[in-house]
Amino acid sequence: MIIYVDSSVLVRAYLPDENGHTAANDLLDGEDALVTSTWTLVEVTSALTRAARGGRAALDDLLAAFEVDVAVDGPVTLLRPDAVAVEARAIEIVREYAIRSLDALHLAVAELAAMPLSSPEACGFASRDTAQAEVAAKLGLVLV
Repeated sequence: MIIYVDSSVLVRAYLPDENGHTAANDLLDGEDALVTSTWTLVEVTSALTRAARGGRAALDDLLAAFEVDVAVDGPVTLLRPDAVAVEARAIEIVREYAIRSLDALHLAVAELAAMPLSSPEACGFASRDTAQAEVAAKLGLVLV
């Protein structure tokens, strides 16, 4: 199965004190194909930097582990679909479901870029955000 992994899940893989850490690591170590948007790089880097500044872990170690996972041969493939199409779809999602902008952008990428890759099997969606997960299910993504 192809699973779109939201940044809320990826961050947990690198921070052992986070709720959901084991499940996030299990996804990274699993057999499923994981994909995410390129702006996840910014979101996860930001969250890891804040965690390191709060004394939770060493920043260099956190970033090194993340960079390995999103490298060309890592378990997470970065998607960069057409920005105009993603923005248009995200606006539609925001208008229909009233969710946060970045959540809508992730959902738009999952719908426009990940779902077509997963045919004929279902496309998964992993998120720790309840509102985002509810919309993902309404869009036909399988919650993981």
